Amino acid sequence: MQDLFSGIWLRDTGVAQVYENNADWVDQARAFAKQLAKVNGSVSIDEVLIACPRPAEVHPNATGAVFRENCWMKIGYKQSTISSAHARAIGVFRLKETS
Repeated sequence: MQDLFSGIWLRDTGVAQVYENNADWVDQARAFAKQLAKVNGSVSIDEVLIACPRPAEVHPNATGAVFRENCWMKIGYKQSTISSAHARAIGVFRLKETS
């Protein structure tokens, strides 16, 4: 169990660090993601990257921080259509209901 918790801690620490180093782009990408989800009902990182391409100076791992907010609910997976993603499975998200 210790390895699981240290793995979670390492993941969360890495996401926080990559966010801090790339916050401007991540915040912009998050805003686009929210707009797309409101219009389409759901969104994946593929749609976000089309609307808000990641600049060359932004670390590729910064894309993993886009949906790391409590307002998102993962509703499924699909294959990425971005060639550099090699058809890997990516999450599909929707905004959580707010009361």
